[in-house]
Amino acid sequence: MRFMIIIGLGLFLAGCNLGAQESSTATPLSDDAVVITDEPLSTPFTIVTREQPTSIFGSTATPGAMNFTGELAYARLETNGNGWDIYRMFANGTGITNLTNSAGDDQRPKWSPDGTQIAFDSDRTGNQEIFVMAADGSNMRNLSNAPDATDLRANWSPDGSQIAFHSNRSGNWDIFIMNADGSNVRRITQHPQDDFVPAWSPDGTQLAFHSNRDGDYEIYLIGVDGSNLVKLTNNGSGDFAPEWSPDGTQFAFHSNRDGDFEIYTMNRDGTNVEQLTFNPSADYSPVWSPDGSLIAFHSVRDTDRDLFIMGAGGSGLEAVTFTLNEEQTAAWRPQ
Repeated sequence: MRFMIIIGLGLFLAGCNLGAQESSTATPLSDDAVVITDEPLSTPFTIVTREQPTSIFGSTATPGAMNFTGELAYARLETNGNGWDIYRMFANGTGITNLTNSAGDDQRPKWSPDGTQIAFDSDRTGNQEIFVMAADGSNMRNLSNAPDATDLRANWSPDGSQIAFHSNRSGNWDIFIMNADGSNVRRITQHPQDDFVPAWSPDGTQLAFHSNRDGDYEIYLIGVDGSNLVKLTNNGSGDFAPEWSPDGTQFAFHSNRDGDFEIYTMNRDGTNVEQLTFNPSADYSPVWSPDGSLIAFHSVRDTDRDLFIMGAGGSGLEAVTFTLNEEQTAAWRPQ
């Protein structure tokens, strides 16, 4: 039933060309069907059965064959209809471990800076809330506890004491910060348009996010106290989901400025925009490895979603998930 709903929604949005007419009253369902949070919809969502998995196109993909090091958390949609759950694995595709098994959808994991906890959003309570759990899936607890609101996209402060997220609890989508135990929630952006997907700067003083406050989606910076708003991108397309490089000098993000969704980087002041992927399918949600040498992202280039890793300059691209399921929104475990 969930797949039928998402497919139907995809056909409706595509037919109405809502990619350029986002509604601030829409409620995020998942990264697959929602224009306003992460990924404007370009094609209906489907699950397909693949034959021998391949690494990009042509070469055989074998878990463990890549030289990537580190560990990823990510969301996976099971083919058995059980919905999205949080998993972790090594960056070479081995050691896959299921961390959640909810009747609802658990998505968009983020590691705490010390690597001992994972924050994520889930609708297991009947609406989307921010949860946190230990790295092994134990000690799960609801942090946001806002039954009349939708809270999404948790992102830890560099010292692990706070979590930023976006929420519609103010009537439209704004950026909020709360303490890591869920207390002291405060609103950071206050604008009649919509602000999404906050990302803390490595020095803890700023948040990057994307917003449609100028009519299309652009990337902005704001101080964690809500001051000093700066617009970083300015083009007629959409720029989404900024992610700081570990040294704070660059952003990775996805954009449809070339006609489909690709991965880009730019300097922290918005200059020197560089396109890293060149594929007719859609690439989304880039995240840097802890040492800044690699970028992971998810893509629909073989009709279902898989996780990919490439060098920070776009070289050495490899697929790292090889299941018949859907995988998305990877997060690197801090070293």
